[in-house]
Amino acid sequence: MLPTGFVCHRCFKRSLISVKPISKQEKLITPPIASSYSSSLPYLTIHFNFSVIQQFSYIQPNDLESICVGRTWDGSTKPTQIVIHLSDTKLYQRLDCAISEVLMLFKDEFEDEHHAIIERTTHKLQGMMTTGMSEVSANVTLLIYHECDGRILLALEESSTYGMVPASKSSIQLLEPMEADEINSNDECMVCLDELGEETQVLRLPCSHMFHAECIIKWLEKSHYCPLCRYEMPTH
Repeated sequence: MLPTGFVCHRCFKRSLISVKPISKQEKLITPPIASSYSSSLPYLTIHFNFSVIQQFSYIQPNDLESICVGRTWDGSTKPTQIVIHLSDTKLYQRLDCAISEVLMLFKDEFEDEHHAIIERTTHKLQGMMTTGMSEVSANVTLLIYHECDGRILLALEESSTYGMVPASKSSIQLLEPMEADEINSNDECMVCLDELGEETQVLRLPCSHMFHAECIIKWLEKSHYCPLCRYEMPTH
């Protein structure tokens, strides 16, 4: 949950995965040997633990430095155990089924990282299967970063102080659309803070700052100031 009063302008995620063998002293559960497992074949027991860490940061409007203003942790998922043969050629599919069932509790949070988690976990397990281990612990942590951009807050505050005066419709209609080869793939729309891609229309203000067409039009319908440099668009 976002801290009280926190306004999120951008959110991005990163997953961390660690896999380590469990020693005989640390063994959690002795897995049953199902009928599908032959006692002559070695098997691997994997204990999955999932947690979500959310961090809330504020970007100062002057120097772009990010300051952490809060953090939450949720490790409420129960450990999940799966048992596989070390020679199983369907490791990815088995992990997909097991992990998907657990992630239903955090479907919205993990959805973007789901396949990356399975691929990286599979890769780590495959790299450890020759060590003679029989039981491992796999810890999956999803880091969710929420950012509040002080520049946007400052612009809204100034607009509120001086009155929310929209730009004129004619000045908005005259905004220059950008060609694809004029847009740097690393440039961001400073209204929504997403990248300026080739798939969406980009408009340039007279001050030369570029934004997604949909974003800047909505902005100018409320305020006639450029979100970045405070350039004033016509209001009549």
